[in-house]
Amino acid sequence: MKGFVLSIFILALMVSCKKEASFSPIPAIQFEKFIVYNVDSSDCIISFQDGDGDIGVLSGDTTTPYNLRMIYLHKNASGNFVPYNANSGSSVFDTLAYTFRIQNITPDGQYKALTGDITIQLRAAPIFNPTDSVVKFSINLWDRAGHESNTVYTNEIHVPK
Repeated sequence: MKGFVLSIFILALMVSCKKEASFSPIPAIQFEKFIVYNVDSSDCIISFQDGDGDIGVLSGDTTTPYNLRMIYLHKNASGNFVPYNANSGSSVFDTLAYTFRIQNITPDGQYKALTGDITIQLRAAPIFNPTDSVVKFSINLWDRAGHESNTVYTNEIHVPK
């Protein structure tokens, strides 16, 4: 009987222990969806995971310019998606990019691994170049250690008129 009770206790202990998630310390992202509301309002949702949880800018950090970047890509004459030159007609190439500072989301406690979704709110006038009909964005995320995530691309977005 003692052996049976001990076995049940050990089994209950094993089931109740929270297993620590094990991810790479380099953030990994995945595109989920892009929602267009109108020419100056859209949301882009990406999922992420990070093994050491150092996602987000710490309060008081004035040296980190951004930790998430979306580069605007439009179709060229050959039908390929390429970065848009905001200095069209100039010899200086200026990529149109949206940059964001995500606030610190590092969890308290012993286990720091993170997974979740980030909703990027694009609120500008306008978000899209009015001469484009179909665009995409490339997206990257950086953690506080400077690790850069993989690059993901949105689906093709039909520019509202």
